[in-house]
Parts: sequence; C-alpha cells; structure tokens
Amino acid sequence: MRSVDVVALGGGHGLAASLQALRRVTPHLTAVVGVSDDGGSSGRLREEFGIVPPGDLRMALAALCGDDTWG
Repeated sequence: MRSVDVVALGGGHGLAASLQALRRVTPHLTAVVGVSDDGGSSGRLREEFGIVPPGDLRMALAALCGDDTWG
C-alpha cells in the first residue's frame, strides 16, 4: 500500500493530538504550527523577550517524536 503525504495545520493541544495519531499512519507528515498565541505565559514571553512563544511548537515536536527513550 502506498503511503500518503499529509500536512496538518493548527496549534495547541488539538494539533499535537492529531500529529500523534497521524504519525502512526504515514511517515510523510508535515506540521504547520501557528505561533500567534498571545495568552498566558506565551503573551509574557512575547512581550518581555520579543520571541515566538515556544509552547505550541514544542508540543508539536513532542507529538512527532517516537515512543522510544530517545524519541
């Protein structure tokens, strides 16, 4: 069976959950993570340090990691 190329768009817990499920279906998975979050600690990081809030990106990367010790 031929594997499918999948692109997932989103952010937050919904994207992370989708990526975690999709990586079991296809090895050809691309995530486009929205980093426009400005609430809570993300807003403080953006305001104080002028950086892209890392939370959603971190969750997406963790969701794409393997289940073994090294990811």
